[in-house]
Amino acid sequence: MTSAPGSTPAARSWWWPRRPIRVPTARTAGLLAGLGAVVFGACALVLAAGATGWDERLFRVLNEVPPAVAAVLTPLSKLFLPAGIVVVVLLAAGYVVARNRSVLPVAAGALAASLGWALVHIGKAVASRPRPYYAVAGAVLRQQPAHGTSFPSSHTAITLAVVIALTPFVARPVAVAGFAYAIGVGWSRVYLGVHYPLDVLGGAGIGAVAGGLVLLALGLLFRRMHPATAAQPAAGGQAGQGQPRPGGGQEE
Repeated sequence: MTSAPGSTPAARSWWWPRRPIRVPTARTAGLLAGLGAVVFGACALVLAAGATGWDERLFRVLNEVPPAVAAVLTPLSKLFLPAGIVVVVLLAAGYVVARNRSVLPVAAGALAASLGWALVHIGKAVASRPRPYYAVAGAVLRQQPAHGTSFPSSHTAITLAVVIALTPFVARPVAVAGFAYAIGVGWSRVYLGVHYPLDVLGGAGIGAVAGGLVLLALGLLFRRMHPATAAQPAAGGQAGQGQPRPGGGQEE
């Protein structure tokens, strides 16, 4: 993880963050994208092979809950519906712009969302799976019927992609909260009856691919803007640990 300075002359524009950002290395970002591709590919292969009995059983566990439990979970699930997601996105956009005094985080999040959306629709075209409320007897649908096929989950993919793309620009507790929210979105898709767990896992794989690629692009941009700082960790080696990083603070 490399910290990008936020106070150099080149960084004093309206789009470059005014505070240090935690840019992952190209290897880390590439591994994340690769892992996401492996997860999605594995899910697609499981679906193609028809080995989804466990998927249906897990769907029933998460979807067909007792009425007393549903009375608590149904109001909670509204936080993860499209209207709730829009509110969270707007709050997140305001936070990252105010914190970094830059529109680069918003551009990164928008790019991640767009890439995730495109990859999801490619996946839906390849694997046509009926929604669980059509295929599973007794499935409870707690929202309006969804459009399109079931695999993969677009809500999960796009939410996770945006969370990953914004991670370099936010405080660590906020990043943890973002990942928790992405998990909540995935859970809600099963609870509401519009996706199987395998769909959510496949969507998470796509989200990791999209987010990882955006992190890779951010790293390339940072190294182009600040080549000397980008080379510092490699030149310093172990002796550079604990030294002040550009923009203040200590190396982590």
